[in-house]
Amino acid sequence: MKTLVIMGIGALLAACGSTPPEPLPPPPAINLYQCAAPVGMTSPERQPERPRGEYTQADVALYITDLHQYATRGWLKLARVREHADKCAKSADDDEEND
Repeated sequence: MKTLVIMGIGALLAACGSTPPEPLPPPPAINLYQCAAPVGMTSPERQPERPRGEYTQADVALYITDLHQYATRGWLKLARVREHADKCAKSADDDEEND
């Protein structure tokens, strides 16, 4: 009786060990895109200097004009960075469609 139990357990263990494990599925393909803007597009600009001390309305007017030009350059830079990012994202989408 003991012999039959030992043989049965041995057969079960041999059967469990004889089936190889299933191979793992391949990892998913992940495409990473870095769309960082070039340094020239994000470099800081000199801010207009505020009038100090005794200043005239003409000094204030010149400061406001300089401030307006400073802001305009900033908005133009931002628009170029957005264009760059949109082009990069579009090229990433095109690459994914081609895969």
